[in-house]
Amino acid sequence: MSFTESISTCFSKYVDFSGRARRSEFWWFALFLAIVDVALSLVSDALSGLWNLGTLLPYAAVAWRRLHDTDRTGLWTLVPLIPLAVMILGMFTGDPYSPGGPLFMIGLAGVVVMSIVNIVFWASRGTDGPNQYGEDPLA
Repeated sequence: MSFTESISTCFSKYVDFSGRARRSEFWWFALFLAIVDVALSLVSDALSGLWNLGTLLPYAAVAWRRLHDTDRTGLWTLVPLIPLAVMILGMFTGDPYSPGGPLFMIGLAGVVVMSIVNIVFWASRGTDGPNQYGEDPLA
């Protein structure tokens, strides 16, 4: 799938969490989002924030479908939110003069580890042939 095909596909499936997505569809779209975000952040942080908010659902949808292609549930996309909640809780507990307390650091480590797990899953080859989430997008 080409760069432009990926962008077109992801925006046409704006909130479609069913089916499967090729590696190229996911990674080209992620690159597109990053490039536009960097360009907008040079102009205005507010524009960058609006862009990120507006593209959150199509990015989540393609990430979800990408996990389906590897025969995993899309819920893996949400797993880093659990240690993120611990990290946020750590910001509001403990010593107010030390925001990097142990609970915060445990949550941060969890976010990093679970994000790496997701990146490995997204980079993994999809299953050959149909799986429980649909037909092989490469077929």
